[in-house]
Amino acid sequence: MPKKIVSFALSEKSIEQIDKISKALGMNRSELIELLVNKGFHFSEEVETNVNKISELQEKTKEKIQKRRD
Repeated sequence: MPKKIVSFALSEKSIEQIDKISKALGMNRSELIELLVNKGFHFSEEVETNVNKISELQEKTKEKIQKRRD
């Protein structure tokens, strides 16, 4: 799967933890962050449904706003 570079800010303490854990596991930072994200994004079906509804509503609203500008 192709990777995409992203940027975000973390506290020094968080960076130290990431470095320590990634070294202990023999992974680089990106591999560890991806593992943590994949393991951490397990929500109940109800929450998943709500997130999908919110995303849909945001997209529809964005489209309506853009149409009004044209």
